[in-house]
Amino acid sequence: MKIVMIGGGGACVVCGNTLRILGNKAQIDIYTRRDKTAYTPCEQPFVLRHTLDFDDMFYATPPWFEKKGLGLHLEREVEAIDREEKVVVVNGEKVPYDILLVNTGAFPKIPDVPGLTGDRVFTLTTELKHAHSLKAIIPKYRRAAILGAGAIGLEMAETLIKEGYEKVYLVVSSPHVMSRQLDPEMSEKIEPTIIKGGVDLRLSTSVTKVEDKGNVLTLSLSSNDTIDVDFVLVAKGVRPNVDLAREAGLKIGVTGGIEVNPYLQTSDPSIYAAGDCMEGWNMVTGKKTLTALATFSNRTGRTVGRNIHFNNTVPFMGSLNTLGTEVFGNAIASVGLTERMAVESGLSTLSAMRKGMTRKVMFDGKPLWLKLVADKTSQILLGAQFVGPKEVSRIAEKVIILLGEKVTLGKISQYENIFSPPLGMAYDPVTMVSDILISQLLKEGIEVKWA
Repeated sequence: MKIVMIGGGGACVVCGNTLRILGNKAQIDIYTRRDKTAYTPCEQPFVLRHTLDFDDMFYATPPWFEKKGLGLHLEREVEAIDREEKVVVVNGEKVPYDILLVNTGAFPKIPDVPGLTGDRVFTLTTELKHAHSLKAIIPKYRRAAILGAGAIGLEMAETLIKEGYEKVYLVVSSPHVMSRQLDPEMSEKIEPTIIKGGVDLRLSTSVTKVEDKGNVLTLSLSSNDTIDVDFVLVAKGVRPNVDLAREAGLKIGVTGGIEVNPYLQTSDPSIYAAGDCMEGWNMVTGKKTLTALATFSNRTGRTVGRNIHFNNTVPFMGSLNTLGTEVFGNAIASVGLTERMAVESGLSTLSAMRKGMTRKVMFDGKPLWLKLVADKTSQILLGAQFVGPKEVSRIAEKVIILLGEKVTLGKISQYENIFSPPLGMAYDPVTMVSDILISQLLKEGIEVKWA
């Protein structure tokens, strides 16, 4: 059997490795237009602030691919997929396949703003060439505007502050930062820290025009202000790269990603899709969604590998919109639906937000904020949001299982938690806020599902 993989992102590498771990002896060839692969793109902001080097990003080298028996073809771009002949066209050469994996990634979203072009408008993508370009220019300038306040936008704002920038504007079209992961009252817990860190935060604001005045870019804002900067970084999210799939006649889903079945097969059963180009679904609502995260790429890559080997018997579970980051000393973790998303999905929700502690102050405990969102009818958790020290990412991982397994609030309240004074609190934050939600149910005369 001959397996061909297109793209060279994490899903391809993980899929190939999964097949080898399972003892699959198929011929596997990975084709990518990149000159390097097998690195973690999420680490780029930390390379640009000199916490890491570019070399630190790589988790596999060409000798590793050779040892695994994975044919790695760098700087070889797939130009077309011929499904009838079952070949891909690579630099004019036809390469046959029995099974194909499409992992073509995503393009950055660039707002349709007059003047938002040129050699001083940058993005960060999964291709390292953009990070190398930024690394070259960051030392030359001292003023920048970042469009977008997701994880990359916030991390890069901190990076530029750490690099000594005099002015860093964060221009955000929504009323709050990280609006896809946090409800407003949780965003408000980190916004003062961002401002205190030196960022000029412009919420509910968009860029309407960019003028290149030679030694400066002048940005006109929807607030009727103008700001002068040396360069612009666009961090407004991504859209799936499905051009190759569309031209091959594969079905594209409602989100713009490649449509797949539970085993991640496309509309052609011999072709799978994984990673940023694939349309997934929300584990809580079942609604189709796009997820551009390294963990999603890895999970889908493993699932494809297992389904190739076990003949399509491992269904993909979906996604929980899970994200974590650390900005200006605040760790942020979000799992599942925000309250806004839950209401928009037509669910009857209840929520509670409280301040807690990782452990007592005498044991170097730190405060944290936690919000839980639950469904009033089923009494299962819909989502959780955390702001606090690094430990919140580990606490959030507990919630991932609770959401995925649809554990009721009544059962969550009865679970044990590990406790020793130096390690945590006897009444852990997740149990505490779950109990508050249970109290809300009781006040409304709703019988609690304890089992």
